[in-house]
Amino acid sequence: MSCSACTAEARRREDLVRITFSPDLPGQVCALKPGIALEAGAFYVVASPDGERVGRLVAHEIPVMKACPERVGGSVVRRATPAEVTRAGELAVIARDALRFCRERARELSLALRPVTAIVPLDRDILVITFAAEERVDFRELLRDVGRRTRRRVELRQIGVRDQARASGGWGPCGRMLCCSTFMARFNSVTIRMAKAQKLSLNPTRISGMCGRLMCCLAHEAGEAATARKGSRPPS
Repeated sequence: MSCSACTAEARRREDLVRITFSPDLPGQVCALKPGIALEAGAFYVVASPDGERVGRLVAHEIPVMKACPERVGGSVVRRATPAEVTRAGELAVIARDALRFCRERARELSLALRPVTAIVPLDRDILVITFAAEERVDFRELLRDVGRRTRRRVELRQIGVRDQARASGGWGPCGRMLCCSTFMARFNSVTIRMAKAQKLSLNPTRISGMCGRLMCCLAHEAGEAATARKGSRPPS
């Protein structure tokens, strides 16, 4: 499981809300400070490790598992003003342009990396770009070019392919949104032995996720499969 302190009860958490920063993603779990009036669909300012961002309130968090600190991506500090919403929209355009330029320039430089996300916070003159790469990449020239383009301090962060899937979002073969982009707090080890124990097809296309690695749900269901096997054994 993705959290050692799991609970069988899915109950509404009044101190946690889900804020989305992109209409294409389910959003992030954020802590709620006392005294803030909530309205579904309204915009709020979230204090995150990368600075203040403006997101839309989706709903209270109804966790699949008991919340743990790794899941919380920031704190809701106040309701966004119309000026902050407008400014956030302008910064989002800058971030999208920077991400597009970064991808084009990376191809021109023949760098084995794929830029994934770009963030420009409200309160900092910085551009944060995440990228996926299998190995270490010398991106110093790319960093200079993006900095000249945006006239901002640029920070490039390397992430793994599983983090890339989490940031990009998508739908799994089960028809639901990816576990990693909704409720998972961390990536646990997944082995082919788990697929064998659940008597699943070992065809890589059937047991691999969008990231190209073994699907995380194999680990989620490993314990349930073992319990089901024990329950189905005939009495001795």
